[in-house]
Amino acid sequence: MKPSTMTSEEKRDLIVAAAEDKKANYITPIDLRGQTIITDFFVICSGTSNIHIRSIADGIMEALEKAGVRQNRKEGYSEATWIILDYGDSIVHVMAEDERGYYNLEKLWGARPPVRDEEEPEDAEDAVTVPTNAAEAEDAVAA
Repeated sequence: MKPSTMTSEEKRDLIVAAAEDKKANYITPIDLRGQTIITDFFVICSGTSNIHIRSIADGIMEALEKAGVRQNRKEGYSEATWIILDYGDSIVHVMAEDERGYYNLEKLWGARPPVRDEEEPEDAEDAVTVPTNAAEAEDAVAA
């Protein structure tokens, strides 16, 4: 596999597209630039079953491998309640809805609206609340 020349933004976008192709729920990219040195982006999404979670992870891995992006690490694949795919500047969390609601990574990392390229939000109060399960999504739609 030849080395990838993709930017972290391009990886994020490819991860999101691959997750969408596998019908992942509540896909949330989180821009961590300036918050941590471990990565530029988290992409968090949910699946409805262990099979669905593995399918989402497989789709993401296939898409990035096809683009020549080397995976640094994969965790949780056999259990398939929370799979982590580490691509260096982009880390993917594919989670069961219960796990996602319990750990609430969006709140932990202060999820903000997705940042495209060099654009930054004008105000930290622009933070968004992202539904982590079907009940919260229904409540958000009803509000």
